Amino acid sequence: MDIEQLAIRDYLAKCSPLTELPADVLDELTRAVQIQRVPQGTDILSIGAENPFAFLIRAGAVDVLLQSGDWYGRFGEGDWVGYRSVMRGGKVSMTVQAIEDTLLYAVPGELFLSVLERFEGVRQYFSERKPERLRHALQEIRGNDGLALVAMHVRDLMKLPMLVGKSDSIQQVARQMNEFDTQTVMVTGDDGGLCGIVTDVDFRKRVVAEGRSVNAPIADIMTLNPLTLSPRDQASEALLLMSRRNIRHLPVVENGDVVGVVSASDLLRTQSSSAVYLVGDIFAANDVARLAELSKNLPKMLVSLVKQSLPANDIGQSITSVGQAITRRLLVMAEEKFGVPPVPYAFIVAGSMARREQTAHSDQDNGMILSDAYNEAEHGDYFRAVAKYVSDGLDACGYIYCPGNVMATNDQWRQPLAVWRDYFTNWIESPQPKALMYASIFFDLRCLHGDKRLLEDLQADILAKTKVQTRFQAFMAGNALSYKPPVGFFRGFVLDKDSKDADAEKGMDMKKRGVVPVIDMARLYALASGLSPINTWERLDAIAEAGGMTPSTVDDLRDAFEFISMVRLQHQAKQIENGLKPNNHVPPEELSALERRHLKDAFEVISTMQDSMASRYQADRFR
Repeated sequence: MDIEQLAIRDYLAKCSPLTELPADVLDELTRAVQIQRVPQGTDILSIGAENPFAFLIRAGAVDVLLQSGDWYGRFGEGDWVGYRSVMRGGKVSMTVQAIEDTLLYAVPGELFLSVLERFEGVRQYFSERKPERLRHALQEIRGNDGLALVAMHVRDLMKLPMLVGKSDSIQQVARQMNEFDTQTVMVTGDDGGLCGIVTDVDFRKRVVAEGRSVNAPIADIMTLNPLTLSPRDQASEALLLMSRRNIRHLPVVENGDVVGVVSASDLLRTQSSSAVYLVGDIFAANDVARLAELSKNLPKMLVSLVKQSLPANDIGQSITSVGQAITRRLLVMAEEKFGVPPVPYAFIVAGSMARREQTAHSDQDNGMILSDAYNEAEHGDYFRAVAKYVSDGLDACGYIYCPGNVMATNDQWRQPLAVWRDYFTNWIESPQPKALMYASIFFDLRCLHGDKRLLEDLQADILAKTKVQTRFQAFMAGNALSYKPPVGFFRGFVLDKDSKDADAEKGMDMKKRGVVPVIDMARLYALASGLSPINTWERLDAIAEAGGMTPSTVDDLRDAFEFISMVRLQHQAKQIENGLKPNNHVPPEELSALERRHLKDAFEVISTMQDSMASRYQADRFR
């Protein structure tokens, strides 16, 4: 090759998606490339013409116009144009015009299609559908790394259960256990529901040691009404529960049916992260100072999880497990300090902790639902003291006081159930700007401590109302359009200044303009369908199952949400490693050209879904 060809080859080797091509294929492309220099104002491609080339822009810039004359996009160095017409047989459907003097590398269509056919990565890059490109990008990010325990759920580890009837004899069950090589069986009643569990230890302690007849029914030696897990429970929390209760096996129950069994040994075998130990240490802490010391490990844990290339949802679940463990421990310590609660209550958390989507230390969003038996004169001082103890403790652990005072220390958010019912009725039936602000916080609620039934009763009432209140849905949709993805008119990124850091450079606000729009859409569709999940990923799954969106639309939105979330997490991990306080503002120059392209795809998927939402809920008049 001459010097000019070597320069072309070097440039091709740096441009996506050619970076992973074998040397011989790069040589083949280099020899076939034709150099075209196009003056400013010249049409490179015209609608209706035949196009034999895929063009890589080496220098300059072009505009692409639709048949209507409307602007489609602006592309510059390193971008490809013309490939769509090659992939569709050669007929040009959009005008490509040089807006400045432009240098193009023209790859013959036949060779371009051959490379597409031979290399999956190249084919995915030029996929017609942005979601398909995103999906491929996520697969690349994930790689082949195994899952850590903190990222796993009980469903990932449970085994099929062995079921026996309560009238089956001890000997009969023992033979079945031996035949199926299992250490535990689930005992079911006449209605098929779980009524007990028997392990090999029970045979030693309750049969052999006590000389019990092997012809006796298995119900005589079972443990009645055992603790159970849900398939959706985090594996790390299951391990902690089993450790604290000294339990070796737990049934997994869903919708009243026994669907699996999980053992402590199964959980320990997959343990590969310090997160579960951190949570264990939190539950063993005896004072706020110790909790604050343990909480300092959270940033390092976030960096570790990001480096393991875990999915964003699993990272959020893991980080949240630390915050909720600290909150629960503070509540136990508060009750030890101030005594037994005089009436039942539920300590509730809102926002990212409720959704299990925390990324690092955040501000507090919490409250208390008190029993309607609450009397301010008799009980007020107690709950006020507990709320202050917990809030002060969280602040000491890095979870700062809520700037909007949405905390249980605020009398407004420490009220009997009847008052909370009135709050939600007003927000739903008389939606106003301030009500919508509260709705975006309090429609994501989870009980961390106390009587869960107080929140469950409240949520049942809420979902019954939101499902039929179309005016509320329209207001929520309008509110959800407050933040738009940061893609400007010329397909560049809109940059924001971090209001909390005066010295920070401008960047893309990945939270407000990327993550929040998806959270808001998922919340709206879930409330409109009367669906109970709180976590955004679980909401999207439930929405698809209920028919609120098509499965393919949900898949596209999930992929966009995942990619944006991972860019945000990687940015925060990098800041932590550099000794900086993590934020949500990602400078475009921090990303590779390929990452920027995928990010634009993700933002455009979200923007399209926002347009669909606005049309569906007639939200434009409420914006």
